[in-house]
Amino acid sequence: MVALGLSFAAEGNAQSIPVNFFGQNAWMPDTIGSVLYGGKLHQQWGNIKDSKATMIRFGGIAADNNKPTNFQYIKMIDSVRAKGMEPIIQVPFHKGGYTAQQAAAIVQYLNVTKGKNIKYFSIGNEPDLDYQYTTASQVAAYFKPFASAMKAVDPSILIVGPECAWYNPAIMDGLTTPNGPYDITGKDAAGRYYLDIISFHTYPFDGNQSREQMITKLTATNGFQDNLTTLNNRVAAANTAHNRTGSAALKTAVTEANVCYKNASTDNLNGVGVNSFIGGQFIAEMLGIGMKKSVNFMTIWSVVEGNSQVLNIGYIDQTTGNKKPAYYHYKMVADNFKGNLVDATSNQEKVKTFASQSSQYINVLVMNQELGTNHNFTVRLNSASIAGNSSLKINVNANVNIEYNGVINNQSSMVLTFNSAGVLVKKTEYTLATHANSNLAPTVTEYNGGVGNTSGSGVTTAVGDNGDIVSMKGFQMNVFPNPARSKFTIRLDRPNVQDVKFVVELYDLMGRLIYTQNSIFTEREQNVDLSGASLAEAVYIVRVREASDKDNVRASKIIIFK
Repeated sequence: MVALGLSFAAEGNAQSIPVNFFGQNAWMPDTIGSVLYGGKLHQQWGNIKDSKATMIRFGGIAADNNKPTNFQYIKMIDSVRAKGMEPIIQVPFHKGGYTAQQAAAIVQYLNVTKGKNIKYFSIGNEPDLDYQYTTASQVAAYFKPFASAMKAVDPSILIVGPECAWYNPAIMDGLTTPNGPYDITGKDAAGRYYLDIISFHTYPFDGNQSREQMITKLTATNGFQDNLTTLNNRVAAANTAHNRTGSAALKTAVTEANVCYKNASTDNLNGVGVNSFIGGQFIAEMLGIGMKKSVNFMTIWSVVEGNSQVLNIGYIDQTTGNKKPAYYHYKMVADNFKGNLVDATSNQEKVKTFASQSSQYINVLVMNQELGTNHNFTVRLNSASIAGNSSLKINVNANVNIEYNGVINNQSSMVLTFNSAGVLVKKTEYTLATHANSNLAPTVTEYNGGVGNTSGSGVTTAVGDNGDIVSMKGFQMNVFPNPARSKFTIRLDRPNVQDVKFVVELYDLMGRLIYTQNSIFTEREQNVDLSGASLAEAVYIVRVREASDKDNVRASKIIIFK
């Protein structure tokens, strides 16, 4: 059930979500420099695009130790851009193994000679780990001449760094002390800023973490959230001291992030590493905190890697090619979160929630990390108190006076998509039991509007199927498996057993009707099997509507692959 109304008071804080916030790391490729890695990255560009990544970092220890060839840089850039994404190119330093002049030559070749117009360049990688540097002076000593040489070639580029292996105050504080001896947030002698985006990496665990630590780590004292708060304060001070405003303002980035840098050898869907369901939820929480703390972009490490379960920490499984919960949780956030991140609160410690609001939609991510507890929930799209007996109560400061009730099972995640008036138009559901264990993508159900009636409270009420979804007066629909090779099933569930004629239609993304079928819905649940053998590999829209009521319709996407 949904209670609906309008509220005009400004509520809560909102953080703009950058268009290119969601990124990935291009690991593991075939070759870097003269070193053969034999990676499968080249097979994954379609999947990376489908995950809704928009930024791709070509860097890391391997690209720092072994400078990529010009051919490898161009091949990577063209592969990224062919999928509509933007590359971040790392120039190597590796403990003095490469020079500022070589870094400038990379910029010259890519942006001047080849006209690639690369916007983002990072300098070196993890000085506090691979270089064993311990002070800001050691980092500033190479960072400043590198940045000046690179911007002398192309002043329009943005420099990212220092790429510390963790949020390391021993280095970060000195680099961000305005006008200090190692300050890299100001200008060089030519009047150009050394640094435009300050970055660090985060791998909170080493594979030995507990489930309880997974649930609490990111928001614990001195955890990821606190680190970003500290960094934001230092960035604000630097911006003030150096009069950096507008597009010149110093920004932040997290350029490598994951649950852990290695898994337990037994890690699986029920574990607590990168292969686990809760691992996917952990990455979604990292992204949510990053948006909350105004991070400019986050590039998760990584696409596909590892020759053992311990090192299999990409969001696509190295051995099977399956998309992990890390992939689907990443996609659920990246596919839906646009506009502004708005405050969202949960009254349950083991249920995490984040929300975004644009001019068209309000999206609410809810992640139940309980091992065995299902929750009846109420989501209210403003900050007013929530009455009733729901065990889970979520407030979203979207300034819309509406409540939505439903159920979320243990070890499951969902995104609820409301239109600007607060009517549910889409639900994306992903569970360990139903989806991850069967290697299925999340279930996406789309709804067309709501039917209103007036309740005794004086607000409008839209009643959905079994009080769970905002709908007209109809049925629920599930399409599976999705993606499908040549055959998929449409399952319909109706609140009564009255015989009803319905129409199944299949459309391509150009809106062309390519299949239609009439049938009688005689039971509460009925399967309709369609053969996709003659269909091209593509995304289609499945629509089911009541024949006598063209407005009583459900729609969902189906992916056909060969």
